[in-house]
Amino acid sequence: MVDTPIFITGFMGVGKSRIGRLLAERLRWSFVDTDQLIQEQAGLSISEIFARQGEAAFRDLEHGCIDAVASRTSVVVSLGGGAIVPERNRQRIRAAGLLVCITADVDTILRRVGRREDRPLLAGLDAVGRRHKVERLLAERQPFYAQADITIASCDDRAPDDTARALLRAIEQWYADHPTESR
Repeated sequence: MVDTPIFITGFMGVGKSRIGRLLAERLRWSFVDTDQLIQEQAGLSISEIFARQGEAAFRDLEHGCIDAVASRTSVVVSLGGGAIVPERNRQRIRAAGLLVCITADVDTILRRVGRREDRPLLAGLDAVGRRHKVERLLAERQPFYAQADITIASCDDRAPDDTARALLRAIEQWYADHPTESR
């Protein structure tokens, strides 16, 4: 397996960070969560960035982080749920490494994100509003998530470690099936 970055995309609450950390441990690679990196660099929470500077400013910070980690080797990168939408991010990710998508159904996502207020795109919405927003955002982002090299489901009946193990097997198989792939 090559040591180019492995980028993990998927909707909020699917387990990108948790599974990404476990995958990095198994590979003995470093792990980067772009949302965490953005917060460290900005000195603000994501909710504060959205509130004070707006989503466009957040997306610019996000692109800068993606650009920076894309040049690294032996790194697993957990992307924010909408990071894959801008074309400039997709191009940089595709040129740099392997793109993996973790999925979950709407009920699982809603159960996992609960009523947490650190999800700026869901803040202030009641249960019905949250469901509609999650369904709408999933539908909008699905064409971008579908561009992943590998897709794996994160379900409530499988432990995160089992998902990480299955993901590692899928990645190894992908590289075995694509031996001349330059990524």
